[in-house]
Amino acid sequence: MSLPERVANRKIYLRADEVPEDVRQFIVKMLTVQIQSEYADAPDRSGSVCPTVEDKAWVDFQIAQEKEHGLGVSRILQDMGVDPLPYIKEAESSVTVGGRKLDYFRLRMEDWVERSMTRVLAERTGGIQSIGGLGASYVPLAVWHAKNYVDEALGHTAQGNLYAKRLVEEGRREECQKAIEKFYPSCLDIFGGVDTPNEKRYLELGVKTLSNNQSRLLWIKSLERDLKAMSLEMPSALWKGNRRVYPEESLASTGLYLEASDVPAAVRPLLAKVISGWVQAKYARQNEMAVFAAPTPEEKLAVAIQYRDDRKWGLHTARMLSALGVNPDPIADEAERSLTGGEHKVDFLKQPLPESWVEICLQQWIAARASQTASLATFGSCLVPLAVWSGIHYDGQEKIADQWLQRAQALDRASIREAGPKILAAWYGHALRAFGAGGSANEAAYCNAGIKMAANDQVRRIFVDLLGRDAATLGLSVPDHEHSRRQMSAAA
Repeated sequence: MSLPERVANRKIYLRADEVPEDVRQFIVKMLTVQIQSEYADAPDRSGSVCPTVEDKAWVDFQIAQEKEHGLGVSRILQDMGVDPLPYIKEAESSVTVGGRKLDYFRLRMEDWVERSMTRVLAERTGGIQSIGGLGASYVPLAVWHAKNYVDEALGHTAQGNLYAKRLVEEGRREECQKAIEKFYPSCLDIFGGVDTPNEKRYLELGVKTLSNNQSRLLWIKSLERDLKAMSLEMPSALWKGNRRVYPEESLASTGLYLEASDVPAAVRPLLAKVISGWVQAKYARQNEMAVFAAPTPEEKLAVAIQYRDDRKWGLHTARMLSALGVNPDPIADEAERSLTGGEHKVDFLKQPLPESWVEICLQQWIAARASQTASLATFGSCLVPLAVWSGIHYDGQEKIADQWLQRAQALDRASIREAGPKILAAWYGHALRAFGAGGSANEAAYCNAGIKMAANDQVRRIFVDLLGRDAATLGLSVPDHEHSRRQMSAAA
């Protein structure tokens, strides 16, 4: 079984200076619309309609998150050479102003019911649209989408559902239904046209991985599921927006599963195997010594926080396993009981940690870079919670790798020169093999099922490049390319 074309031809850009000009132009085209959405809460749109102090606090919390999203978009635009401020000022000036502002954001919300129901409908569009960007070719954009999905889908939309449920229980069902009818068509339009030249280029360049209509379908299905649970109804014309009637779409065309319960039986064992590997990585006990070796109370706390976060990421993967019908407890326990235990644990995690702080800094730098890079394989995965987790995990592991690198850079250079070659010789090969064999039957199965969206060898090459850049700042060099090639072959 060979790799699917979408994997074999996958492009991954880590930095803005790697992005080709045509990709840059389409990222800018998309994000200048996005930024006017993030800053669309103009003064004449956000009225004081909240009935309780708790509700007022939640609205302020939500608006702060929207500004955080806006900051993320602004930074990507700046990296692309575009000043975001004119777009922001225009969007904020009035609800009716904004050359790149979507129709929905020009509508006023008249009361608390409308404010609540727009969370159910419109905040959901933000989360669903981000699904189509989880596998974006430009990694900072994909990471932004992962964070945005967490806030919009798991935060704002979920809170809107709670408000809507409360309103229905208070006897205000008809008002909620009226708000649905008012905002539904403009929300349907948010996803854009069908089979347009721009849409085709977004997909060809890897800026998006779902068509506009596929995203629209996921939104409809997600909304339908939630409204039914609240005894509310979808509009009779499911595909009728204000701008046009959209063609109906097949759910199978997306290749995606919004929840673990949607995953077909044939795909479940493959997903469980990949996720089990992450569970065992996050519950391995190999790193405990680092807390004890840390030289200061501040460093001991910082390292302990890192391992706390690893447990947090592990908990998310464990919950995904549970949702797939697999008990994660024995899998985590197996990895935790002994250094070498764990059917799904890679050899890198079965080696004893060095005892000196200098060597630990270097080893943990390698480990975090490997963990960061490995996350790239499931960016855009068919299981949306795994795809989102991958983006969040990548971002967190990148920060951890940078912290360990900075610790190493602050150490005595003579110590680094002495310890560096020894640590690289001991750990580099294990790190290369952690990504899995290239061209294996397992890899092909994962990729053809849509679980992995990047080849093992491609991800491994990115790791080698990242580590090489880091090593140069320490006056070190990774083993030569021939050594790397032999180590990669050994993974098979």
